[in-house]
Amino acid sequence: REAGRLASVATFFVIVGWFAVIYAFVAGILWWIDLASRPNVNIFEAFAISASAIGGPIFLALLVTALGHGLRLFAMSVASRAQ
Repeated sequence: REAGRLASVATFFVIVGWFAVIYAFVAGILWWIDLASRPNVNIFEAFAISASAIGGPIFLALLVTALGHGLRLFAMSVASRAQ
């Protein structure tokens, strides 16, 4: 019973984490396109600026996702031992 609750909480972390990863990638791509269209910034500078800005949020989102996946594995392990 508790393993099922833990699995549902872990599923929430997984969904939120992957949503945040996708959101950060899309935001970074849109920001890169916006920066690259300016006359005083070339494509490589725009990529460097946008990549450095979204690196931290993507890292944190992947940590949340990994936590969720780890909790799901732990819940499955506990559930399989309880039977």
